[in-house]
Amino acid sequence: MNATGNMSNTIELDSLPGTRKEDSIINEVYRNLAKGRVLTTLDAVKSNRTVCLGKYISLLRNKYQIAIKDKWIELENQKRIKQYWLAK
Repeated sequence: MNATGNMSNTIELDSLPGTRKEDSIINEVYRNLAKGRVLTTLDAVKSNRTVCLGKYISLLRNKYQIAIKDKWIELENQKRIKQYWLAK
């Protein structure tokens, strides 16, 4: 696994080892996080890729030892969801 970048936001990413498809959901989640994006469960649902973002975050943390931080946020409608991002 390789994520390199600089301040100009040019990043080269390899697929996660052990994943079969480069366009798999877990690879997409990883690449988005590695690009510095903050993801929420709503982002995953809106992209029509998964309703189980937490499952992929857990796999990235436990199987691949990727340091992912999270926090609860409150939406305008008083509902709470989690945000995820890569620890620096």
